[in-house]
Amino acid sequence: MGKISKENTDKLVKSGVLSKKALAEMEKLNVVAKDRTKIKRFMKTADGKFVEPSLYFRGAKGCKPSKKMEEFTAEYQKLLDKYTTTKNTK
Repeated sequence: MGKISKENTDKLVKSGVLSKKALAEMEKLNVVAKDRTKIKRFMKTADGKFVEPSLYFRGAKGCKPSKKMEEFTAEYQKLLDKYTTTKNTK
């Protein structure tokens, strides 16, 4: 079974079909997809190509992140903000 998008749940709540209480319960059960509004960051290579740096923890799928992992990710995000740029992809 798939997840329902955040956009669709917002529409259902606005139209009155879904209550906020029911939405909260659905979010607890992890059946609502997370909103993906993250800004893509890029670095330019020596030959002018834009590349996107990424960070992931191999083998951590389905695991709850530790406090150290969250701190590391926050520091990584600061470095991304410092050394990367956004670009117009059109």
